Amino acid sequence: MNNPKPVFIADTCIGGLSVVKSMWDSGHARSALFMADYEVNPLGVKSESAIADTVNKWFSLAKEHSDTMIIACNTLSIRYHQLPASRVATSGLKQVVSMVDCFEAMIKIEADQLANRKVLIIGTEFTASQSLYPDMLDTALPGLQVNTVAATELERKIARFEPWDSGGNSVFTSELRQAVESSDVAILACTCFPMARTELESQFPGVVFIDPGAYCSGLLEEDITMQEKKLSVIIKGDVISSDRVTEFAKSYLDDGFTEL
Repeated sequence: MNNPKPVFIADTCIGGLSVVKSMWDSGHARSALFMADYEVNPLGVKSESAIADTVNKWFSLAKEHSDTMIIACNTLSIRYHQLPASRVATSGLKQVVSMVDCFEAMIKIEADQLANRKVLIIGTEFTASQSLYPDMLDTALPGLQVNTVAATELERKIARFEPWDSGGNSVFTSELRQAVESSDVAILACTCFPMARTELESQFPGVVFIDPGAYCSGLLEEDITMQEKKLSVIIKGDVISSDRVTEFAKSYLDDGFTEL
């Protein structure tokens, strides 16, 4: 079997490492090149033109290193699906998987668990303000009770390695608490949020939490059993150092990895 190129996974922060983890935990994903583009974080507040430019910048970088790209940012994934095809230079890539694609796969696989439940979509302010995810749920499961809530501060804290779960520093606002407690199922529509899943499940034991990113590996065209986990990290901007992200990745990905 030919040794394939690493999957290029791009996000605006460390959140995309949760997608790497889900891929590796599945046991049939390739090695990965992960980029955290802090230069554009937070992306949701930028203009449509700036977001479109970021899409193309990421695609250009992906094509330098891989033939498969995963857009591990919900904001960019939503914008990517909203942009006219003429605005995005996808040629040169064999496959592009976005969080929107993962969300769609999640709905199909978890339809029975979602049906007739009160479903909450937890995202950043941008994701929570968009109708795409609720519309996808409504189309697949008509009549479903769906709400959204923004947890932008939680994303920001996790992305920057800042405390978020202790005492007065907790980002579980009354609005977020009430929204989660009023739901049966909560969808983690930000790749940072699976990193807080243990705490979320502890604080809200009656709620089922679902991570759309966990459905990414099943969408990859090539089903490859890994012999060795390999990862390379690219950091854009000066918010977080590459060494800090690599150190975190080695801990977060449990049994570590070999650097590409």
